[in-house]
Amino acid sequence: MAHSNDKVVSSSTKESGVIFINGNKSSGLFKPAVKSLDDRDDGTHGRFEGSRNVDTFILESNLKWIPYDKFKNVEFLYEVRFAITYKAIWSLKSGDKEVILKSSNSNLDEPLINELIYHANCLESTEIINLYGYTKNPDTLNYMAVMEYAINSNFAKVIEMNWKQRLCILYKIISGLCEIHNQNLIHCLLCDAYILIYEGEEDKENNFFIGGFELCQPVKSFLKRDDNYGVLQFMAPEVLRGKPHTSASDIYSFSIIMWEFTSGVLPFNDREYDFQLNLSICEGERPEIIENTPQCYTDLMKRCWNEDPLKRPSASEVRGIIGSWIFHYSDNINDELKSNIMEFKNEPVGSHPQTFSSKVVDETLESEDSEASYYTILGSENLDDFIKTDEN
Repeated sequence: MAHSNDKVVSSSTKESGVIFINGNKSSGLFKPAVKSLDDRDDGTHGRFEGSRNVDTFILESNLKWIPYDKFKNVEFLYEVRFAITYKAIWSLKSGDKEVILKSSNSNLDEPLINELIYHANCLESTEIINLYGYTKNPDTLNYMAVMEYAINSNFAKVIEMNWKQRLCILYKIISGLCEIHNQNLIHCLLCDAYILIYEGEEDKENNFFIGGFELCQPVKSFLKRDDNYGVLQFMAPEVLRGKPHTSASDIYSFSIIMWEFTSGVLPFNDREYDFQLNLSICEGERPEIIENTPQCYTDLMKRCWNEDPLKRPSASEVRGIIGSWIFHYSDNINDELKSNIMEFKNEPVGSHPQTFSSKVVDETLESEDSEASYYTILGSENLDDFIKTDEN
C-alpha cells in the first residue's frame, strides 16, 4: 500500500542524506516531568503488558493515556529499524491539533517505554519537543507515543537568517542538549534531521527543538560494538571505531550542526557515504571550514570535533560561550560578529552519485571490504594503508 509522505520528520528522508549503523537501547529509571495540555482526555489509562519495566512505568509515570479513537486521519510517514512514525489529527475540545504517533516496529514494547521515559525526563527544557502521552492502536495492538508535530529543519533556509538569529538557534539546541546531559542521558542521534521546527511562526529562531529520542540512553549504559546506530556524518570517530556513545560524542555531533550553519549543506555531500569516508573521519578528516567564518566560531567548532573526546568542551561550556556571543559581547567578539562577515555557499552543491539517503552501514562495509574486519581496521594505530587516494 502506498503511503503519503508530503511532510516527514525523519532522518531517513532523502533531504537528510543519512546512514544508520545497527543499534538498540537499554532501560533505565526516570522521574517524569511532562508538559501538560489543558484539555487532554482524562479517560481510563491503558496498560502495557508482559514486562516488569512496563508495569513500573504504568505505576510511576504521569504521562497521559489518550484513547486511540481521539485520533483521525492517521497517515504513515516513515519507518526505520527501531520505529514507525505517523502523523495524525488529535480531536481536542479546543479544536483539532496535528501530532506525531510513534510506535516500536517490533513486538516488544520496552524500546518504546525507554524512549518515553528518557524523553519525559527532559521535558523541563523548552528546547525539547513536547511529549503528550501514549495510546494503543487497536488494530496492531502496538503502543504509541503521542508527540508535538514538527518538521525536520532545513538548514539551507537557516543560513538566510541573520547572524544573531542563527546563534539563537544554536543556543536553543545546545540548551536542549544540556538538559539531556543534566539528566545523565546521552542523545546518541543528534543530527539535523532531529532538529525540529514548528512552521508558520513569526519568531523563527525560537521554534527549533530537539527530537529523536529513539536511541537515547543513560550515561552508564554500554552498547555492544555492533549495536551502535548513528548518522555517519555526525558520528564521532571513537564511535565509528566501536566505542560507546558518550556526552562527548553528542558534542561532536553538535559541531557538525555548527558547520551546517555556515554551509547550508550536509558535510561530505560530494562524497560517497561509505567505508572510505568512515576511515577518513577516524583518521581526522573534518568538513572544510567555510571561507570567512568568524575565528571565534571556528575555534569553538574545532574544539567540539577534536579527535580526543576528553578535549571536547561540555554542553554547559558550549552554551556559556554561545550565550556570551549573544548576550554579553566582549569587544573582540562584538567586532567580529557585528561585522557580519560570514559568507555562505550559495552556489549549487553537487552530490556524489553513490550518496544515499538511508542505509545500514554494516551492509555497505561488508560489500566494500569482505576480507578485513571493519572494527579491526578502525581500531588500528595507522589507518593510512586502508584509505584510498587519487594515486591508488
